[in-house]
Amino acid sequence: MWPTERDWRASVPRRLARAVERWDLRPGEPYAGGSVSHVVPVRLPDGGDAVLKLSLPHHEAEHEAAALAWWDGAGAVRLLDVDSDDPFVLLLEHCDPGTRLGERDDLSAEHRLRSAGGLLTRLWAAGVPDEDTFVSVADVTTGWASLAEDRMRELTPPFDPGLVRRGADLLRTLPSGAVRSVVVHGDANPGNVLAAGREPWLVIDPKPMVGDPAYDLCPLLVQVDDPFRAEDPLHAVRHRVVVLADTTGELADRIAAWCTARLVESALWSASRGALDDGLDAMTRAAVVDRLAD
Repeated sequence: MWPTERDWRASVPRRLARAVERWDLRPGEPYAGGSVSHVVPVRLPDGGDAVLKLSLPHHEAEHEAAALAWWDGAGAVRLLDVDSDDPFVLLLEHCDPGTRLGERDDLSAEHRLRSAGGLLTRLWAAGVPDEDTFVSVADVTTGWASLAEDRMRELTPPFDPGLVRRGADLLRTLPSGAVRSVVVHGDANPGNVLAAGREPWLVIDPKPMVGDPAYDLCPLLVQVDDPFRAEDPLHAVRHRVVVLADTTGELADRIAAWCTARLVESALWSASRGALDDGLDAMTRAAVVDRLAD
C-alpha cells in the first residue's frame, strides 16, 4: 500500500538525512514547486554537482530509476545511483542551468517541439528491455477508457457524449495499431525538458511504460505555448502535428488521435476532481484535434 502524502512528507527529513549520510553529500536549499517529490541540489564528495530526488512512493514513479538506467543518459538525465533500500530515493545528474523548455519564450514553438521530439526519439531508440520491468501503455489506457466511461455515466458532466465515446475507443484501440514498442517517457511535457551542460536539453521525471511511441507526444503539442489560443487553432494544431511527425517519424494521424484520446481522458479526470471548467477546456481542445481526422 502506498503511503499518504502527509505520511511521506513527515518521513522526508529522515530519508534526506539517510541519503546525505549514505552518499556523503552536502545538500543545498530544496528546489521549489515539487508536489510529489522533494528535490535538493547536492555537492558530491569529489566536488561535483548532483541532484537528490526523494519521490512520494506511487505507481507512476515506481520505475523511474529503471527507465533512467535503461536510457543511460542518451537524451535523459543520468541516474548516478539509487538507494538499494528505498527505490524512490535517487541521485541524479545535475542539469545546469536547468531552465525548463516551457519557459523559453525566446525560442519559437517549432524549435522547442523539434528539440523535445528529438530527445524522445533517442529515448525510444533504446528499444525495450528483455525483462518485464514496465507496465504496458495498452493496459494503462484500457483502464483509463473504462474509468472515463464510468465517470461520464456517474458524474454526468456536460461533455459531448460522442466525443467521449470516441476518446474511450481510441484509448482502447490505438495501442494495438502501433508498429513498434518502446519505453515511453510517459510525461513528456515541456516542464520535464531542462537545459543542461552535457547536452543542450535533457528530459527528467519519466513515468515509463512500454508501448506506442506516439503516446508520448500530446503534452508537447498542447503545452508548448498554447496553440488553442491562436487565431486559427485548427491550423496551429495541424502544423504542430506535422512538425512532430517530421521530427519523430511517427504518423501524423496517430499523433492527433492520441492527443484526442488523452485530452478526453484528462477532461473526465478533471470532472472527477470537481474542476469542471478544466474539463470543459480539455473537451474543447479535444474537439479541435479530432477535426484533423475529418
